[in-house]
Amino acid sequence: MKSTTLFFTLFLFLSTVLASSPVSNLANDFLKNLEPLKNARFISTPNDDHSELLAAFDSAKVSIKMGIFGISGKHIADSLEAAQRRGVSVTIICDKYCVGNDKKAAIVAQLKAAGVTIYTATEGFTISHWKMFVIDDSKVFISTMNFISRFIQMRDMGIFVTNPSIVKEVLSVFNADIENAKNQTALTPVLSQPNLVWSPANSEEKLVQLILSAENSIDIWIENMGNAAIHQALKTAIDKGVHVRLMTSLCSLGMDPSFAFNHLNQLIGIGVTVQVMPFPASPKIPYIHAKVIVVDKKMTFLGSENFSMNSLLNARELGIIFEDSEIQKRINSLFESDWIQTVRLPANPPESCEALQP
Repeated sequence: MKSTTLFFTLFLFLSTVLASSPVSNLANDFLKNLEPLKNARFISTPNDDHSELLAAFDSAKVSIKMGIFGISGKHIADSLEAAQRRGVSVTIICDKYCVGNDKKAAIVAQLKAAGVTIYTATEGFTISHWKMFVIDDSKVFISTMNFISRFIQMRDMGIFVTNPSIVKEVLSVFNADIENAKNQTALTPVLSQPNLVWSPANSEEKLVQLILSAENSIDIWIENMGNAAIHQALKTAIDKGVHVRLMTSLCSLGMDPSFAFNHLNQLIGIGVTVQVMPFPASPKIPYIHAKVIVVDKKMTFLGSENFSMNSLLNARELGIIFEDSEIQKRINSLFESDWIQTVRLPANPPESCEALQP
C-alpha cells in the first residue's frame, strides 16, 4: 500500500512539473533529425527464429562486441564459441544475471573456456539490461530480446543497421561500460546520435517526446510500466485526441501481478485501452517481452527499456527510434495479429502465475 501511495504522489508531482515546464530544445529537435536506417533488417520472435543472429556471428571476421542481460540459449553460446575459436575476438559485457543459475553459469564457463572475454557489468547501474551486439565494428543489432532458449514463446523484436553514427555511439558506450565494469562506476560518454535512446542518460526525455509527437495513434507492446513521466505523456496525448492502445501480458515475469495491475488500472483511468495476453505463453499466444512504441503507424521505438522508473532512470538500456515504411508495415501487422489474441484486463490479478510453458 505504501509503495502504491508513493507512486501516485510522485505521479501527481511530476504531472504538475511537466505541465508547467518547457521542454528542452534538444528534446524538441531530435525527432526532426532522425537518420534513415542503412541496410536495416528487422526480425521478430516467435515468428522468426535466431538464425539471423547466428548468421551474423558466423559472418564476423574480426570482432563481436555484445552487451546483454542474459544468455541461456546453447545455440547462441555455441555460435559465439565457434567465432572465438576461428580467430574472431568476442567480448561480452553481461549483467550479473548471466550467472544467476547453474544453466547460465555453465554457458559463461563454456564461453570463457573458449577464450571469450566476459566482463560482469558494473553495479553502478541497477542492472545492465541492454540487448545488443556489434559485428566487425560496422553492423549493430539493437533489440528487445535476451539470447535465451525459450524465445519461441516470446514476442520480441530487433533490428540490424549499419549507420556509421549509430555504430560509433554504441561502441563508445560499450567501451565506457568496460571501464565502468572495471571500476564499478556508472559513466556515460557524450551522446549525440538522434535515433539512439539510452538509459539512464536520455531515455525518459526522448520517449516522452516521442509520445507527445503523436497526432492520431500510439500502439504499445510492453512488459512493465510505472514511469510517472511516461504515464503523464500518455495522458497528455489522450487529452488532445490521440488513441492509445497498450498490450502486455496478464502474467508478468518482471513485476508482481498486483503491482503491475495498479499501473495498468491507472492507465485505463486516463483513457488508455489496455489489453492483456493470456498465459501460459505459446508460439501462437506469445509472452509480451517486447518494449515498443508505434506513433501514428509510421515511427517506431524498440529497445531494452521497460517504461518503469528503474529502467529509464537507473539501468543501462539501449533502444532505437526510426522511420522505415517497409519495416513499419510488418510491425503494424504484428501488432494487429497480437491484439486479436488479447483479452480485457480482469478485475483482479491472477492468484497464481506461470507466464511461460514448462
